[in-house]
Formats: sequence, structure tokens, C-alpha cells
Amino acid sequence: MINEKRLQDLLDKQDIYELMCRYCRGVDRMDKELTLSCFWPGAIDVHVGKGGRLHTGTAESFFDHEWEGFKSFTASQHHLCNMLIEIEGDQALAETYQFSFYWKAPGDDPELNWQNSNRYHDRFERRDGEWRIARREFYRNFSLPIRPVGFPTPENGWPALSQSRDYPAYRSLRKGVSGGAEFSRG
Repeated sequence: MINEKRLQDLLDKQDIYELMCRYCRGVDRMDKELTLSCFWPGAIDVHVGKGGRLHTGTAESFFDHEWEGFKSFTASQHHLCNMLIEIEGDQALAETYQFSFYWKAPGDDPELNWQNSNRYHDRFERRDGEWRIARREFYRNFSLPIRPVGFPTPENGWPALSQSRDYPAYRSLRKGVSGGAEFSRG
């Protein structure tokens, strides 16, 4: 027999997980609008900023201050790992483990390229049926210099990395959504 509260909790957890995936996409695709849409206006963000300084303020102020610095990288990837979510009505708490990679060409310079191990401690609120982050506390576990190789280039046949909404990550099966549903490279 299905317990309605457990079923609703499962649906809410899926909504929160997908919200976190949209956040990662927003940061990795340099889509500031998408990134900020994951936070309620005025949401508090305690985050490591430029030069390892601690930012305590709103998510908007953090990304306004840091966004240009993110653009200096060729690309980034954020990977969500363990995620434990506790839900109570229209409030949720979650701890999410995360790995992120930031790289610049040339890939063999470890001063330019990093792997980070982090944790997000987030408080979510559901308002009018929509979950968003109301408060984030970001914790860095460690950073490691890396030496990535094999950057995509036209010479090796891979599509160039792009932060454009025309990039394949924005494909959708829904009509009217940028990118369409075509899955060929040609």
C-alpha cells in the first residue's frame, strides 16, 4: 500500500534534485538567469569566493561579484553525488556532496585547472508549489590542481565547448524550447 506522505516526499525530493541539476547546468553553461532562478530572491549564500575569501550575503550579490571570474575558464563541470534530503511540509534541508572541475587552456598548467570537493548545505522552501533555495552554506573539502588533456577542437572532430543556449545541453522535447530535439552532429 502506498503511503501518500511518502509518495509526496519522493516527488518533492525529485523536484529538489532536478533543481540542483538546473543549478549545475546554469553554472556550467554560464547561464546566470538559470543559476539565479534556483534561489528565492534575497536567498542567503555563504560561499567561497575569489581568492578563497568567504562571501556572506545574497545569492544575487555572490554571483554578481563572481560571475566574470567564472568566464575566465574554458569550461567547468559540477557533479552531484550523495544527496540527503529531509522534508517537513514546505521546508526542506539537504546536504549534497559535489565535485567540480574548472579548466583553462592550456590544460597542462595546474595553476589554471582545478578539481574541487565541496558540500552544499541548503534550506529549500516551497512557495506556490515551487521549490527553490532559501539559504545555502557552501563548504569546501579540498581543491586539487589537475592537468586535463584532450580539449575538444575542430581538428579532433569534437564540437567546441560553448556557453551558448544553442549548445546540445539545452535540447528539449518540448515545443518552442531552444535547441529542439535533434540529436545529430551534422
